[in-house]
Amino acid sequence: MPVPRGYLLAFSGGLDSTVLLHLLARMRERLQAPLRAVHVHHGLHPDADSWSRHCMAVCEGLSVPLEVVEVQVADAPRQSLEMAAREARYDAIASVMDDQEMVLLAHHGDDQVETLLLQLLRGAGAEGLASMPSVRRWRRGWLARPLLGERRSSLREWASRQRLEWLEDPSNADRRMARNYLRHEVLPLLRRRWPGLATTLGRSARHCAEAAGLCADLAALDLLRAEGWNDWQLRLPVLAALSPPRRRNLVRHWMRCNGVGPPSARVLDNGLEVLLKARPDSAPEVHWKGGGLRRFRDRIYLFPAPLPPVPRGRVLRWSGERALRLPEGLGELRLKGERPPWFPRQGVEISFRRAGLKCGLAGRAGRLGFKRLAQELGIPPWLRPRLPLVVIGERLAAVADKAVCEPFDGDDTPFEWMRGGWLQY
Repeated sequence: MPVPRGYLLAFSGGLDSTVLLHLLARMRERLQAPLRAVHVHHGLHPDADSWSRHCMAVCEGLSVPLEVVEVQVADAPRQSLEMAAREARYDAIASVMDDQEMVLLAHHGDDQVETLLLQLLRGAGAEGLASMPSVRRWRRGWLARPLLGERRSSLREWASRQRLEWLEDPSNADRRMARNYLRHEVLPLLRRRWPGLATTLGRSARHCAEAAGLCADLAALDLLRAEGWNDWQLRLPVLAALSPPRRRNLVRHWMRCNGVGPPSARVLDNGLEVLLKARPDSAPEVHWKGGGLRRFRDRIYLFPAPLPPVPRGRVLRWSGERALRLPEGLGELRLKGERPPWFPRQGVEISFRRAGLKCGLAGRAGRLGFKRLAQELGIPPWLRPRLPLVVIGERLAAVADKAVCEPFDGDDTPFEWMRGGWLQY
């Protein structure tokens, strides 16, 4: 169990978080770290203001500092309001947590059962069926659920004996929501036949968590053995040499290591087949919400988001004295050392792909058009219109930090292009 610098309770005012708040307040001296709470005000219900006031009164009575964070939940395409509110709630909690602080959530054993069944009905794999871990690293600290071993009925009995007051969210009775339907319609029937449901399904979730951990270990070993890879690129032969299940396991792990949520199993299967079977001279792409994969030659490239727009027609003046910030989030261009002799005192133009620019590489006869030059330098097609080009007069002097054109040549390129890892080539 990690030792945090503080505890931050996510306090909704409902039964579960009210019980956890009172338990923590009673054992405050044994926590050996400060205790505070956060309440997220969604504004989704007419009583949201009164709920916030209730939470403030409860925390004040227990001498627990409370921070109220107001959020706006926006509609998002292909996302339920419930999911949007959940993401907004977690982002709000993360916005107020301190480094090495542990966020405490009041999820209990019945929540774990509901989560496991929902994941099973969605066709989730081992990681999804692992459901909610009791403790894990999260954002700048940890996230813990100390009540996972308790039943909802036990919490209600304890709260009633202690004469606690809590809020009842009417949306919890809405059976149109999948979780509420399971809670009110399905689980009572299952419990009548299998009273120990929470214990046995909780054990299944732990088994799935162990299996998911072993899959992650295997993927880490496969990645460690891979040659010629970096955070955002994998060599095609590395993937082709693995069996399909092991290949999918490696790619999912690779994505998660970079904070990219993997796509559905169908999208991943079809996408990998397209990428692996494509002709060497093609550049296939696979996209999903939150990420994408592209192939160029013998490499697979991972992207965390859509590519930045192409800065068409943009021309910047640069003296070289300090780093130049490029448009559209394309990073910075800077000199690695002193200005080369051919760098004019009045500065250069930084342009992007445009017709008519040619480059003569050192030791090569003739001048190459931009497309042929990019092919020679191994620059993927999607990066070519986004490369910063150094232009002097009407002549192309350098292609980003990849090459210098004659007669502006030297032993090495004097430029350094600082950009996100997923824009590397």
